[in-house]
Amino acid sequence: MRIRVATPSDYRWIMNAVCRKQLPFCTCAQIKEDFTWGRLYCVYEGDTVLATLSLVYDTQWDYVAIKRLCILNKKNHGKGIARFAIHEILLYLHNCKVGVTPWEDNYAVRHILESEGFKMEYKFMGHWCFYSKEM
Repeated sequence: MRIRVATPSDYRWIMNAVCRKQLPFCTCAQIKEDFTWGRLYCVYEGDTVLATLSLVYDTQWDYVAIKRLCILNKKNHGKGIARFAIHEILLYLHNCKVGVTPWEDNYAVRHILESEGFKMEYKFMGHWCFYSKEM
């Protein structure tokens, strides 16, 4: 597996996959915006895009947010793709605070974040958790 900024051909494939999934945390409009701003990344193997995520700088709170981490095909769940994506993205980030906001019941992502050294700071809006790590 490898990770890169999404290319135009990745974008078309990702848009089709995301629009089919209809997820509340990863919409077609968000993917379009992330691609336009050059902050859409994909995890791929060979010619296949396995997952997508975005890096968004939050100016209000001064941190880089890992957002919209999405495994694009259900058959790839449980194969370590999310762990790989988070680990690899952290290798690129230096001298900044990194934040991630998984749902409270997303135990898999919460476990990955904790194993990568993130600390849960607080819960908000009923079911979101804010995890952060200083790089």
